[in-house]
Amino acid sequence: MNQSLKEISNQLVHLAQQSGASHADALSILDAGESVQVRHGALESVEREDSRGVGLRAFVETPQGLAFASASSSDVSEAGLKALAKQVVSMANISEPDPDAMPPEGAKHPTVEDMQAWACKHPHQHHGWDVEAAKEAALLCEQAGLDYSDRISNSEGANASFGETSIAYAASDGFMADYQRASSSLSISVIAGEGEMMQRDYAYTRSRQARDLRSAEEVGHEAAQRTLRMLGASGLSSRTSTVIFEPRVATSILGHLASAINGRSVLQKNSFLSDALNESVFPDFVTIFDDPDHQDGMGNRLFDGEGTHCQPRTMIEAGRLTGFLTDRYAAKRLHTESTGHARRGLTGDMGIGTSNMVLSAGEMSQEEMIHSIGDGILVTELMGFGVNGVTGDYSRGAAGFLIQGGKIERPIQGITIASNLKDMFANIACLGSDLTWFGSVATPSIAIENMMVAGE
Repeated sequence: MNQSLKEISNQLVHLAQQSGASHADALSILDAGESVQVRHGALESVEREDSRGVGLRAFVETPQGLAFASASSSDVSEAGLKALAKQVVSMANISEPDPDAMPPEGAKHPTVEDMQAWACKHPHQHHGWDVEAAKEAALLCEQAGLDYSDRISNSEGANASFGETSIAYAASDGFMADYQRASSSLSISVIAGEGEMMQRDYAYTRSRQARDLRSAEEVGHEAAQRTLRMLGASGLSSRTSTVIFEPRVATSILGHLASAINGRSVLQKNSFLSDALNESVFPDFVTIFDDPDHQDGMGNRLFDGEGTHCQPRTMIEAGRLTGFLTDRYAAKRLHTESTGHARRGLTGDMGIGTSNMVLSAGEMSQEEMIHSIGDGILVTELMGFGVNGVTGDYSRGAAGFLIQGGKIERPIQGITIASNLKDMFANIACLGSDLTWFGSVATPSIAIENMMVAGE
């Protein structure tokens, strides 16, 4: 099947050339997976996804330079591929030429040795579940959550899902490659209390193979614990405070950074870090890197959306911004080398995104962080999206716990935390030792000083 995906991509490239394209590349994606939902001890639904699609990007020569267009189709028959090739080339012929267009030729593709090494390190592995096994895990997870305490009043259900994705790329310069990813996940959401005192929370685990997931009982217990500890939550008076973001919400901080150092955002002046290259953006104890081949990451990839070989890269080194994330187009415009971060689906324009983004851990446990800050707030939930990527202004609803005298005092909700992302980055006081993976992002707890807290 993997070889057929490569053949489909390669065939589509040749059809585009036969239709008049001077350069072309194609991506074929096959997704197969199932999701099992249970609630109140009964099977609620089983959903299966089997989707295959192809995306084509074609370039044509015009007197004014290269013009290009892209489109996709789920029809992978010979007739469907021919129709797609003709359509995309026709679109390219009426598109405005772009002097910075970057055809596949010249990309730093993985070598044969790179592909062989990847295949040895990543042999094709099944996710390890079938529907029955997933159902049993979901039922066990929900029961563990409900049985944890008689104060757990209801369940919103548990979900177990699993699947495999195959990705194949081919280009008019003769390069062809593919890779596969397996995934499995288990999640649950429960409710405690009633009426206005009701609280809900969730827990989940993700891994490439089901055997590497946390146990169903552990996930169920975590959801119950997180829900119960928020019972009795109330408001808080406004203040300036140190805020600790627990790992699950700290991932959003990395997301804001990734958006700010996106080369296309920088080109469009849509980033508050456009002028921060080689400057100290974080304290010198902060290091953030992207690893496309991490044993714990769910975002591993051999090549990016343009066929560029993905390589490890440190974006923040000892607090300093070392460079922007680029595809080949943004790299040309920024007069630098592509970092291999092109992100491409079957539809839409080429984007830029990370593989596995990691904030290196500190030395203190979360408990030690709480003790060290004395008074502050531990944020365990964020709501809304009041973040301006151009200015860096940050304002989000939050819930969590009040910290007084170096200890958790009580649960709080209905507050808003605000600052500017530049100031937040610079005001990181310490990092926890509790590095935690959430799919393709890993982060410890993050303590940020001098944030505004709007409450009652």
